[in-house]
Amino acid sequence: MKKSRKITGLLAAAAMLAGLLSGCGAAKTDSTPVQQTEEKASLAVTEEAAAESTAEADKPNTSEPVTLTMYLIGDRPVDNDEVFAKINERLQAEINTTIDVKFMGWGEYEQKYPLIFASGEDWDIIYTADWCFYNAQATKQGFYEITKEELEKYAPMTAETMYPDAWEQAKVDGKVYMLPMNYKEITAYVYMARGDLMDKYGITSVSSLDEVETYLDAIVENEPSLIPLDVGSDYDKLFMFDRMWNKANWETEEKVTGIGPWQAMASTGENDDTVTVKGNFDQPQFLEVAARLQDWKNRGFWSKNAVVNTQNNTESFQAGKSALATMNVNTAKSLYATIMEEHPEWDIRVFDAQEDIPAVINSYIANGMSIFSKSKHPDRALMALDYLRNDEECNSLFCYGIEGKHWEPVGENGLKSLPDSGSYPYDGNCNWGIRNDTYWRTIDEGGIPNLSELNEKWLSTARSGRYQTFVFSDAQVKNEIAAMNEIFNSEYKLLGLGFTDDPEGDIAKLRDKMMAAGAEKVYEQIHQQALDFLKNQ
Repeated sequence: MKKSRKITGLLAAAAMLAGLLSGCGAAKTDSTPVQQTEEKASLAVTEEAAAESTAEADKPNTSEPVTLTMYLIGDRPVDNDEVFAKINERLQAEINTTIDVKFMGWGEYEQKYPLIFASGEDWDIIYTADWCFYNAQATKQGFYEITKEELEKYAPMTAETMYPDAWEQAKVDGKVYMLPMNYKEITAYVYMARGDLMDKYGITSVSSLDEVETYLDAIVENEPSLIPLDVGSDYDKLFMFDRMWNKANWETEEKVTGIGPWQAMASTGENDDTVTVKGNFDQPQFLEVAARLQDWKNRGFWSKNAVVNTQNNTESFQAGKSALATMNVNTAKSLYATIMEEHPEWDIRVFDAQEDIPAVINSYIANGMSIFSKSKHPDRALMALDYLRNDEECNSLFCYGIEGKHWEPVGENGLKSLPDSGSYPYDGNCNWGIRNDTYWRTIDEGGIPNLSELNEKWLSTARSGRYQTFVFSDAQVKNEIAAMNEIFNSEYKLLGLGFTDDPEGDIAKLRDKMMAAGAEKVYEQIHQQALDFLKNQ
């Protein structure tokens, strides 16, 4: 306001001076040097005022308070509301915005996620990923398109800091519908076991499927009150299938790998330049894996009611109901600190579950945040995400909780989990979509003792799969994908948990159902799109 008054005063003074000068001299048409100087000054002031006026007009309007609704997946941390109260204080002060957070639990998100887009509910932001409906909803116009112009206007910090590759990877049919994480991530899987039980039964390692089998056998025979491995929820129905399947595929000459949407159950060889696409059920190693899963189920390694499990295997392990859990290492970091605080007598031990399969260098779209296409406030949603990603206070609160209560800093890039971290676990609040390398901290105290050793091994062999950034467009096969999704959530998952009396016969039935659902048409689309993808590499 003060600057505006100053400009007005200068203009008035310049006008008065010009008037005096014009009235004093003879009738002369040429300007004097004084007049020219004052005219230039007046023009400069006018241009400055116009520039400021334009900048003010371009600035987002935040005069009206807005509350955004954001959906996350997973289980709601006990202290979530307390943490977001502090985040909202910051957002309200900066952009006059607050966020109401809703959760879809691990046991329900696969069913609930697609439904909220058609529910008529008023919401704004949602977690998404290449494994969590990103492509499916982007091609159905479920997500709001984000342009570079909007990014620069409403999310300038993100526009400045986003990795260029991240922007490119988020494109679906040339358009971007996600703000990918700004974090370079390696994914590797681990087993978490009870050290007290391992010592009790003379078991020294749980680092291979054979060693896991020995450990689970000991639990079945000697610990009837425990479920050896409590898998079965929507989150982890296929965790053990994946461990066996990935090992079997990596050992093939073709290096078989998944390709396309998970509902398609499709695979090809990384060394196959012709990109021959098959259903997993047509790969020779599928029967071997299904038979071993049937054997493990029959031996009581998981519950007879696993197919209707609503508690995932990490929750069951933490609650003392099971003897083993499997998870990615990022989950293990927070879970280890929490359990050791609650039950130090369990002597928790963490083992590499990769079995010499290289760890995966994730694409940036392995985690991200999107805006609902029907959001009433997409501009404010972009602004809020900009702060959650790039404002150190907001980012640290979302990722780690409240400093001094849930964590405390250790050095420049480390932290120590405090006793209350169990109510807001480190990196455990579906904050993954706003991770940012700039502010990322790792657990330096109270963390997994052998983590550095594991990381060194994984980093030495980590790789990106050939189709890591391949994004499939289902525009031509939406109905077929929908039908295959039903089969995936029934027959395929039953086989993945070993619930079969005749693996070979049930695989044949699965194949017949998939062909009737239009699998061949889908596989041809994957084949053609993958060939185009490779041409552009």
